[in-house]
Amino acid sequence: MGKLIKYELRKQRTSRLVILAALAVGLLTFWGGLLFDNSNVMGVTIALMFGAAILVLFYTGIEGVLVLNRDLRTRQSYMLWMVPKSVWEIMAAKFVSSILQMLIVFTLFVAAGGACLASAIWKEEGFEAIVEAAQLMSRAFVEGGIQWEDLVGAAFLIFLAWSLVILIGFLAVILARTVLVRSRFAGLFAVILFFIINYIVGRGYDLMYQIPGIAGLSDGGSLIGLYVWDVLYYLVICGIVFIASSLVADKKLSV
Repeated sequence: MGKLIKYELRKQRTSRLVILAALAVGLLTFWGGLLFDNSNVMGVTIALMFGAAILVLFYTGIEGVLVLNRDLRTRQSYMLWMVPKSVWEIMAAKFVSSILQMLIVFTLFVAAGGACLASAIWKEEGFEAIVEAAQLMSRAFVEGGIQWEDLVGAAFLIFLAWSLVILIGFLAVILARTVLVRSRFAGLFAVILFFIINYIVGRGYDLMYQIPGIAGLSDGGSLIGLYVWDVLYYLVICGIVFIASSLVADKKLSV
């Protein structure tokens, strides 16, 4: 499993290197503006980095789906399943590598943003000001009433949401490639399937809360800042979509 994950991550190495190089250029540009007291350069750089972070994180969130589609559209697609591992392990490795790719890129952007902020504070006030700023942020966090479970809940919700997006993307691509094989229209069909499946999942969520008693139970039961039924629903759907993807790939695409 570990080797499969490393193999999948190598497929996405180019995008990581491009992102790292772009962040390095952004940091150097910001530090150049800081060195020469050019606030315009610093402001534009931060704005560009923030905008790029949103777009890049969205792309890395679906990059695993794009890689799977690229793997399946070639004449050598059968080789994807010829490794001495089960289809379940291959699909799991693709999912884990997609999540890891997004976490790595997110960490890079957070580190770059932190470096910009720390260097700006250090230049103006010195190292002591950085420590003081960290203490002020910690105090504001505690006194502002922000609870750790709220942050954990928000992070877990984002994780579940993107996990479901990735898994639905996998299922849509596999179904499209099963029906249209290597047709040039398979990509478009996969996009249509992706939105259809998402719509079905959304309708299922709405219908769940129409079941008598569910809404009332949710009002009193929360799990790390999230409603228990929300968590259970998305966990179950993630499991169903993953199983469906693996079964179709095993029956129709593997050799």
